[in-house]
Amino acid sequence: MQPQGLDTSTDLSAGGTAVTSFALSLLQSSDAGRTARLLSPLSVLYALGMTANGASGETLKQIETAAGMSLTELNDYLYTFRMSLPANSKSARLSLADSLWLRDVFRAEDDFLRACVNYYGAEVYRSAFDATLPADVNAWVEKHTDGMIDAILPEEAPSELTMLYLINAAAFDAKWETAYEKGSVLSGTFHSADGAEQDAEFMWGEESIYLSGHGATGFLKPYAGGRYAFAALLPDEGTSLAELLSGLNGTKLYDLINQHHYSKVETALPKFTGSTELELIPALEAMGITDLFDLSAADLRSMGSAANNSLYVSGVRHSTFIEVDENGTRAAAVTAVEANTNADDPGPKQQVVLDRPFLYMIVDTHACLPIFVGTVTTLAE
Repeated sequence: MQPQGLDTSTDLSAGGTAVTSFALSLLQSSDAGRTARLLSPLSVLYALGMTANGASGETLKQIETAAGMSLTELNDYLYTFRMSLPANSKSARLSLADSLWLRDVFRAEDDFLRACVNYYGAEVYRSAFDATLPADVNAWVEKHTDGMIDAILPEEAPSELTMLYLINAAAFDAKWETAYEKGSVLSGTFHSADGAEQDAEFMWGEESIYLSGHGATGFLKPYAGGRYAFAALLPDEGTSLAELLSGLNGTKLYDLINQHHYSKVETALPKFTGSTELELIPALEAMGITDLFDLSAADLRSMGSAANNSLYVSGVRHSTFIEVDENGTRAAAVTAVEANTNADDPGPKQQVVLDRPFLYMIVDTHACLPIFVGTVTTLAE
């Protein structure tokens, strides 16, 4: 089944608030204020979007409500975003890939396959789902995350009840638009959420986009080319990261990032790396998606069938990786859904020193959406 060209006239910025709300809800539901987290809401949306094309009734409505868009809007939005990505950029690159892995006895509905191929560019694979499947899936994951994530499935063969996997992989690799100058990396102390003091290397610089409001201050640091930026938000003194997150909603966070003002700001960003492996079902259930994970309630008849047994989603695995240093940022995410049967005039210079827990995002300034969202509560791996 070959992908067909679709309309790309959807206004990406119009969906920015919905995607930001989804991102924040996902982060809040994963208890990110207390434990360091890194998520790619965009990767999760792509995997959920494919899944939604096989859902009906209340199951579909719950996904649409959590995403803040109808299925038609979600398909159009994610297709338009995917087609808008610049090709072959060596200085700042975001790549997205989707795949369906079907057990050979699973009869997928044509409309479901067509939507996944046309809107999501999904590659479709069929196999016996034997002991060789995890190696094949993990090799695909490693390839499409530029080696940053080498596995999403355990090594053993999947359960005989597993009928398909819907997988999204995202990889981001970008240089800073303004590189940190030689000698700008200085030793300092990071005060972690548990009160411990940690040695850190802080990258000092001057930025021109200052963020302020809703209990936080921060900055945007653009990547090469200007489409993507690193956003950092430091809670106001006396406010914990958990308190900041609980007080935000999608609209406030969207406004913070997109209604910035130009002002000189002295910044100190610690070098850090991180990775997260999560099972997202509890977070998604907290966001109102419940029927999808309940064998007795899930309505996935539009996805397909196997021996007339019902389908439900038994797992949503999410793995992420990030590395931030003086050269730029590398980040990757994989989301696997497992379906089982049964410039203004500058004013005074501001200063933002990220030496205690903070919220950060990698944002697409063109589409006004967060690609990755995370928290730094400690620099210890």
